[in-house]
Amino acid sequence: MPVSPDPTPGARLLTALAGAQLLVALDFSIIYVALPDIGTSLHFSAVALQWIVSAYAIFFAGFLLLGGQLADVFGSGRVFLTAQLLFAASSAGAALSSSAAELIAARVGQGVAAALLVPATLGLLSSAYPAGAERDRAVAVWGTTGAVGLALGVTAGGGILAVASWQWIFWINLPIVAVCLLAAGNALRATTAGERAPIAVAATLSACTAVVAVVLAFTELSRARPALPVVATALAVTVLAGGLLAFSQKRRRPLAPRALLGVRTLRTACLVAALYMASFGAEFYLVTLYLQEVRDYSALAAGMAFLPLAGTITVGNTVAGRLAGRVPLRRLLSMAFLTGAAGLLVLALAVGAEGGYVPGILPGLLLSGLGQGMAFTAMFITGTRDLPQASNATGSALVTTAQYTGGSIGLALLVLLHGERPTAGDFVLAFSVTAVIAAAAAPSVLILLSRTGRQPAPPTHREQPSEHPTGGHR
Repeated sequence: MPVSPDPTPGARLLTALAGAQLLVALDFSIIYVALPDIGTSLHFSAVALQWIVSAYAIFFAGFLLLGGQLADVFGSGRVFLTAQLLFAASSAGAALSSSAAELIAARVGQGVAAALLVPATLGLLSSAYPAGAERDRAVAVWGTTGAVGLALGVTAGGGILAVASWQWIFWINLPIVAVCLLAAGNALRATTAGERAPIAVAATLSACTAVVAVVLAFTELSRARPALPVVATALAVTVLAGGLLAFSQKRRRPLAPRALLGVRTLRTACLVAALYMASFGAEFYLVTLYLQEVRDYSALAAGMAFLPLAGTITVGNTVAGRLAGRVPLRRLLSMAFLTGAAGLLVLALAVGAEGGYVPGILPGLLLSGLGQGMAFTAMFITGTRDLPQASNATGSALVTTAQYTGGSIGLALLVLLHGERPTAGDFVLAFSVTAVIAAAAAPSVLILLSRTGRQPAPPTHREQPSEHPTGGHR
C-alpha cells in the first residue's frame, strides 16, 4: 500500500527535483574545463577527448525513453531512487579511474543513471503539480536549475581544478545525491506503479548503437588521416541499427509510443530541443576550448569567464516562466532562439577580430545566455503541455532524448569542422554554424505551432479521454 505523501511536500520535493536536474546538467558541463588535464593524465588523444563528453551524452539520450517507460511501469519514485544510487556509484568509479577505458565506462554509467533520473524527475513533478500555472512555475524552477547547471558546471570545474585534482569534479556529485534523497523523503514512496508491460530494451540498444556509430564516423573523419574502412563500417552499423529501431516501432511496446508522436506540441519541442543542444549546448565546448587552446586561459580563468553566461541564463529562465502564460509559446520560443543566435554570431565576430574579453566575448555570452535561458524553459513547457498523464514520463523523456542526441551529433560535427588543432578561423566557422542552427529554430516553431491551441492529449490504454488534464496556455 503506498505511503501517504508529506502533506506539505511542495518546497522539499521541488528542491529534490531541481537538485536532480542540477546533477544531470552539472555532470554534463563540468567536464569541459577538465578535458586537457584528464587527457594528459589518462593519455587521451586530442580527437578522442570528445568521448568523455559524448559517452555521457549518447547513453543519456539513448536510454531516456527506456527510463521513461520504467518510470511509467514501476513508479517514478522507485526509479528516482535507483537512478540516484547508480549516479553515485558511477561518479565514484569515474573518480577512481586509472585509464581512459575505465573513465569512459564510468561516464557511460553516469549517462544511463541520468537517463533514468530525468523522466523520473519529470514524472514526480507532473504528479505533484497540476497542469496550468502551478506546474508552469515548477517547470520554470526546474528548467532554471538545469540551464544554470550547464553554465555553472564550467565555472565550478575551473574552481575545483584550481585547488584540487580533476577527480574531484566527480566526487562532488555524492553530496548532491545525498541532498536530493533527503529532500524527497516520503514522496519517493508515494508514487504508484503502473500497469506491467514489456520494456523496449532492444529498441533502446538499437538507438544507442546508431548514435554511437554516427559519432564514431564523425570522430574518425576529424582525424588528419581518417581510416575510411572505420568510417564505412560505422555508417553501415548506423543504417543497420536504424533499421532495427524502425522495426521495433511496429511492435507492441515501441521505444516511442505512436500515440505520443501524434502530439504536435511534443513533436515541435523535440525538434526545438535538438536544435537547442546542437547550437547552445555546443557553445560550452567551443568557448572553453577557444579560451584555453587559443587564448591560453587557465582552467580557473576559463571557468570564471562563464559566470556572466550563468547569470543571464537565470534571467532568461525567469523571463520565460513569467511570459509563458501571457505570450504564445511560438512567439516566445522564436524570440528566444533569435536572441541566442545573435549572441552566437557576436561570438563568431569577436573570435575573428581577436578582441578582448569585455568588448568582444562578453556581449556574445550575455545575449546567448539570455536566449538559451528563455528557450530552455519554453521548450519544456511546450513539450509537457499536452501529454497524457499515464505516459507523462515517457513523453517528457522524448524531449530530453532529442536534446542530447542533437548535442552529441552536433558536437561530433563541430569537431569535424575544426579538426584536431583548431585555429581562430576554425572557431569563427564553428560559432557561425551554431548561430545558423539556432536561428533555424525560430521559423520552425512559428510554422509548427501556428495552428496549435490546447489540443486534447491522445488516450492511452490506461486512461479515457475524460481523464485528460485540462488548462494551460498557448
